[in-house]
Amino acid sequence: MTAKYTTDLISKLSKRPLPTLEATLARLTESAQPLLGDAEQAKLADLIAAFQQSDGPVLQSALHRLQVETNANWTTPLQSERYLTNQSALQVATNFAFTISPSHLPDRPPIELAAKLLQNIADQYLAFANETAPVEVDDDGRPLDMSGYIPLFRSQRLPHTHRDHFHQTRLALKNIEATVIYRQTVYQILLIDHAGRVATLHSLTEALRLIFAQSDPDDRFIGQYTGLPRQLAAKTWHRLNKNDQNHQNFERVANSLLVMTFADLEASAGLRQTLLGPNEHFFDKTMQVVIDYEKGIGFSFEHSHIDSQPAGHIVDAVIADLKKPEDQWDSKGKPHFERLAWELDSKSLIALQQAQIKTTVFSAKLQFAAATLTQFGRTALEALHVSPDAFFQLVLTLAQYRLTGGWHRLNEPVSMRHFYQGRPESLNTLSTSAKQFVTDFASGQRDAAIRQSFNQAITQHTAAIQEVQEGNGTDQHLLGLQTMMNTHGGKAAFPDAAELFDSDVYQQLTTNFFATASVACDIIDNFSFAPLDPSGYGIYYGILPEKVLLTVSAWQTNPFSAQEVADVIVSSAEEIYDWLVAFDE
Repeated sequence: MTAKYTTDLISKLSKRPLPTLEATLARLTESAQPLLGDAEQAKLADLIAAFQQSDGPVLQSALHRLQVETNANWTTPLQSERYLTNQSALQVATNFAFTISPSHLPDRPPIELAAKLLQNIADQYLAFANETAPVEVDDDGRPLDMSGYIPLFRSQRLPHTHRDHFHQTRLALKNIEATVIYRQTVYQILLIDHAGRVATLHSLTEALRLIFAQSDPDDRFIGQYTGLPRQLAAKTWHRLNKNDQNHQNFERVANSLLVMTFADLEASAGLRQTLLGPNEHFFDKTMQVVIDYEKGIGFSFEHSHIDSQPAGHIVDAVIADLKKPEDQWDSKGKPHFERLAWELDSKSLIALQQAQIKTTVFSAKLQFAAATLTQFGRTALEALHVSPDAFFQLVLTLAQYRLTGGWHRLNEPVSMRHFYQGRPESLNTLSTSAKQFVTDFASGQRDAAIRQSFNQAITQHTAAIQEVQEGNGTDQHLLGLQTMMNTHGGKAAFPDAAELFDSDVYQQLTTNFFATASVACDIIDNFSFAPLDPSGYGIYYGILPEKVLLTVSAWQTNPFSAQEVADVIVSSAEEIYDWLVAFDE
């Protein structure tokens, strides 16, 4: 099953092309112009010339063979490898999370709300498992890639030494469980029975009530190791798996549809709790729901094989169906659940205790700030004939300049779903025209010339997005060349490539001051992820019809707090918008 969303689309979607080496290196040179000084640009030019004359063509040839030999997307294994070899703790490295706006939730007790959520997620799962979910199309009716939906369900990133393993259970139609965590204790609830029927609301509610009535919780949460750096997580996980009962339990968790956690009484399902825990999370389970006692709901996702757009679409559908009336069978049904018992020796108990301490430390490394801009939204920006996304990227350019007085890379993910297995490509949105506009605007210029400069920056951003969506992105190509170097002899075999990729100028071009994400979904209250770089910030902006949602994440060690960054972004957005309105009157 699921061929409708995978192999059947091979003939309907384009195969992602491989850019020429010359074109990518030219774009790299162009992207360096607003970021590097004259001496640094000269150094980069020398490095690129040496690479292009020696190692570059050899690595391009190896990458071309990979592209030719697959009927899939040549970037897919490269992206997966980058994630799975990242050994950092997932919650402060690659996971993302969002909370649900309370206005979109029905007035139900938390247990009933949780039961209905489980039902709705099961319905979404079955729609893909039995291939009744439609293939999405763009505004012109062209099909979009759907491969990002399947890994959302029944999957888990399992820790291994040096490289993790992504476990994906086939999408069966019967005997599907959900994992529930309450007071450090893990339970399996039967969500879809032997006949392929989704559990009734009554049976799920009663199962949760019985779980809540348990008076002897586990002393240690078994999943605490998942919040460790992956090398340490692998060590603990392998030790626990040596016991047959533990091994069977871990298999059931990995095969379950999702994990649902009930936050402690003193905790909430806010953004920090949802993304960082620190307790009662399987951070490497692809989809995890967190519910608190005030009916707060958050969703957390492991990022190695899925992206924010499919995740947002699934959750949007799940939340929309919360207000649907119950059917005649929902008042019937017996609860079916099982508490998982674990065999833990003294060393395992100590390891889990130490893991809890470390994940608590990790959770304190990040800070968040949120804001809502109500002065404008997508409708007002489009009335000014301005691309909302290009506008906000320009806002971020002004904000980073005002914060630092300099120029840094801004990373925007670009949708590539017109290609088979198309995952987002990264784009550096700091262009020469954006730099010129921000320089003039920050100096107080407000005449017709700067309006023209603004238009040029917007136009260049739109053109850059289009160029990437045609398959001419730079980042994935350079990642592919670097991967070919590492897999075909390493730095010793390709010294000019190593010198380019390890150079300080290349690091400057690839270090993200602002790593951004944008999911325009009105059910989202806050959305965030850890900054991609030690000195950077994570920026979420959701441009809705009448407002813009903003969330900033920052390391505690950053020179500016998350709140300081959010304040500067808000003031920059309001200032540019007010100027545009006044100028066009």
